Order: sequence, then structure tokens, then C-alpha cells
Amino acid sequence: MSIIDKDDEVSLIVQKDLIPGRQLLTKKERKRNIFFFTSTSFFVSSASSIHFIFYSLYFLEINDSEKLFGIISTVISFVAVVGLILADYLNGLLGYKRVFIIAQILIAVSFGFFIFEPTKIYWIIIAVMILSLAFSLNESPYNIILTESAGEERKGTISALNAFFGRFGEVIVSTIIFIITFVIGFEFTNHERSFFYLYGSIVVALIGIGIIFFVTDPSRKLKKESQKEFPIIEETKHQTPNDTIETEISEKKTSFIRGFIDAFRDKWVLRVSITFFLDAFFWSIAMGVYWAGLQDEDLFGAYAFDDKQISLLIMITSITVLVAMYLGRFVDKLGARFFLFISELCGLVWIILSVLYTFHPQHFWLMIVARVAVGLSIALWIPSTIALFTNVEPERKSKVYNSIGIFRYLGWLPGGFIAGYLYDGIQQPYGYLTPMFILIAGFLILIPVFYTLPNRPSEMNNSKKKPENQ
Repeated sequence: MSIIDKDDEVSLIVQKDLIPGRQLLTKKERKRNIFFFTSTSFFVSSASSIHFIFYSLYFLEINDSEKLFGIISTVISFVAVVGLILADYLNGLLGYKRVFIIAQILIAVSFGFFIFEPTKIYWIIIAVMILSLAFSLNESPYNIILTESAGEERKGTISALNAFFGRFGEVIVSTIIFIITFVIGFEFTNHERSFFYLYGSIVVALIGIGIIFFVTDPSRKLKKESQKEFPIIEETKHQTPNDTIETEISEKKTSFIRGFIDAFRDKWVLRVSITFFLDAFFWSIAMGVYWAGLQDEDLFGAYAFDDKQISLLIMITSITVLVAMYLGRFVDKLGARFFLFISELCGLVWIILSVLYTFHPQHFWLMIVARVAVGLSIALWIPSTIALFTNVEPERKSKVYNSIGIFRYLGWLPGGFIAGYLYDGIQQPYGYLTPMFILIAGFLILIPVFYTLPNRPSEMNNSKKKPENQ
């Protein structure tokens, strides 16, 4: 048995797994990639959860305007769209790994703004814009490297396992904040919150360094292999270096734009993109001022939320996701569509309970049950979307993933803006409730749409052939 057969198990992989990038990764490299992502997901989630817990409180302590908060949510969604377009271009130019590292640097920088406790709101706006760009750059390389390392048959399971360990980080952070605020009775200001952001910045910087040494990029190996198999033709030898560079740049620009056009010519990609656009649109309106409204003393009076309630609810959500993430292992068997459908039903339960709480804020248990429901929704959503978006040929994964992602973020664009104006323009509590009512109406469209969504392009093609055969 040759060294290649022994270490890479190419003969088995070619028969069972048709991912070219995976074929070029040795068994050791695949395991190392998966182990690195899974082991660091604890720290990644702990750093991210700090921002999710403290951001709205940090923002509103500097500028107490729910309307501005909603508008900024729209702005950062636009930045995220730009980031996804940029991510696809950089994935092809630099490779997944390098883009992944750039994203970690930007996340660490954005957290750095919060460390220095700015008193001007524009510094926070700059920080969250950088963070939005970083998250969108991070998403596709992270998920594509992970799924290509796992393989088609196990990508849902591995994604669920990775998210499962990640939730431990969220639980730990939210538990610590819960103990400090609820048990000890300490009240946070932005000064204390800045120390948590310092932890997050250090963690992300260390993970960026770890990526350099421990992660193997399948796209770079595939590119090197392609260069070996397809040597430069004779005509290129007669070109000057400047001619070659200009030709390559022109071809990259053309193929980059054409790639997005071709992606949407695929009716499956277009259908999935429109579905997730609608989903993001309705959810963004409901979420635009959701947390900010819960902290509004004019609306909720003595029941207005602070660090105590927010940390408790996020802890409950994280624990729910942690427990329910086990269900993600069945995504590969039952298909992403089924779990996305159930996820939307759980979201409907969450928003209905949130509406009831607005009328009965003395019943805090309504919010606890609501967070359990949204935790179930998240647990089913994460592995399902990753599995669904990568159900295409390997060479199309980056383009398709980011094309769908662009539609999702376009859907998020107007939500904060709309919610902010509804919040200020309609008498309370209906200024706060109207965005929720819009989401409830949206579920009447979303739930049937997700129920009929094809899991992969082949299912759409097969459904068209059946009537013809009959």
C-alpha cells in the first residue's frame, strides 16, 4: 500500500465523497480542522455572547434613542451585504483561510473600541460597522472549511456538534453575568462592560493566531493541484508579465460578476435566496427594537430590563440551544427543510409569548418560556442552514453561500429602520408591538414556504420531471 493510500485514503474518499477539496486533505488534516473548530467554538461563542448581551445596553447608556438604535441596525445590515460580496471575491483571490484570519483581526479591532469606553456614539457606530463586516467575512470561509473537512454525509452532524460546544461558552458567560447581577446585586456600567470586551478581543486575536498554525485550507490545496494538472499553455510564454497580470485581473473581474449572475440562474438558488430574504425581512422588523424596547422604562416602568434580566434570558436561550443541538445530528438523515420548518414554528411561539408579555409584564415566566422556544428555533436553524447552503457542487459553494447570504442581509436592511420609526410614530405599547404583529403575519407566508422548500437542486429538477413522466 502506497503512502497516499495509507494517509489520505484517496481510494475510499473518491468513492464515498465527491468534494475535491476534501479529497486533497489528509485524514490528519481533516481531523485537525474539525478539532480546532470544535475546541475553539467554546471561546468564540463566549466572546460573541459578550457583545450580544452588552451591546444594546452599552449603546443606550451613551445615547438613549431607540429610533437611532433601529436605524443603526439597518446600516450595519448594509455593511454586512458589502462584506458578503467582498468575502466571495477574497475567497477566490486569497483562499478561505486567509479571509478567515482577516475576519478575526477585524473582530478584535471592533471589540477594541468598546474597551476604551467612548463617550461619543459615533465611535460605537464605527465599531459595530467593522464588526458587521467582520462577521460577514467570517461566515462563508468558516462554514465551508468545516463542511469540506467533514464531508457531505456528516456536515450536518459536525456543524451541530460544533455549535453544541460553542453554546458552552455562551452559557458560561451569561451565567457569570447572571451571578454578578442577580446573586451579588452588582450593577454594570460601560466601565465594567469594557473588561468583558477586553477578554473577547484577546480571545479572538489568539484564535486568529491559531488558525495560521492549525487550519489547512482545502481551497489552496485544490488550487495547487489544479495548477499541476493544467500547466500554462505555450501561448502564455510569449506574453509579457504586465500583459499576463492585466489579463488575469480582467478575467477575475468578469468571472466574479458573472459568477453571481450564474448563481441566480439556478432556480433552486433563486428560490432559497428569496425564501431567506423574506424570512430575514420579517424577523428584522420584529428584532429591530426588541431588546431596546424591553429596556424602555417609559414602556415597561419597573419591569424594564437591565443586565440582570438580559443575562438570565440569554443564559436560558443558550442552555436550550445546548441541549437541543443534539437534534442537529438528524439533519443529514431527515433533510434541512424539515428542521427549518420546525424552527419557524418555534419562532412563532416565541413572538406570540413576547406579545403576551408586553401586556402582562408581571408574568416574567412568559419570557422564560419564550426564550426556550427561540432557543429551540436557533438549535434547529444553525445546522440546517449550513447543510442547505452547501448542498451544491464544491466549486460553487462560496458563490452560492454568499449569494444566498446577500439576500438574507438585504432582507435585514430595512428592518431596524422600519421598527425604529414604528416605535416612535405609534403610541405605546403598539409602537413596540406593531413590528411583532408584522412578523406574526409573515409567518403565515414563511411556514408554508419552508415546508415546501427543496433540500437540494436535484429535488427541484426531479419534481419537474415527474409530471412529464406521468
